Amino acid sequence: MAVLTNSKHDQFAQAVAKGLSAAAAYVSAGYSKAGASANGARLIANDRVRARIAELQAVLSAGTIALEISSRNARVQALQDRWDRLRRVITERAAAPEFADVPGGSTGLLCVTYVGKDADRPVYRVDTAILAELRNHERQAAEELEQWKTRTVVEATVAISPAAIALSQFMTTDQLKELKRKILEAQAKAKVL
Repeated sequence: MAVLTNSKHDQFAQAVAKGLSAAAAYVSAGYSKAGASANGARLIANDRVRARIAELQAVLSAGTIALEISSRNARVQALQDRWDRLRRVITERAAAPEFADVPGGSTGLLCVTYVGKDADRPVYRVDTAILAELRNHERQAAEELEQWKTRTVVEATVAISPAAIALSQFMTTDQLKELKRKILEAQAKAKVL
């Protein structure tokens, strides 16, 4: 459908398609505030205006979806580039001749340092930085694929009033066990939330 012949009607349709109420869209199109609610409702009931709103919403929706796909592709590409860089570092370390005779050297996860009183002798250690980078990358990729959920635990304490303690002197053993069970349930429920 083409642009509406009445420019105010088209401006109204564009405002409604963007999410404004009929009254707000009526005023934003240049009409008076007086009677905006009734006239906006009347205008939105117009078949041509309604068709134009549906067309504009479809265009906006397609644009939003395309933007989301584009930004997700960019994030996935950045993750892939980072993964390729990490694999290249690990592969180059695994093939390095200085790690050939070292146990675990073929994994590519070792690094060599020269520290301490024997600074001329190499010390081989697991590169915890690259392991942390791999772990972080794995988490980001799982979040991107919506396979990672973060769980928060809220802890709460259950306060027992002095009156309840005083009453407990007059409770039977079964009643005390039931009270303790209820307190533990309340604490467990508070941790789950």
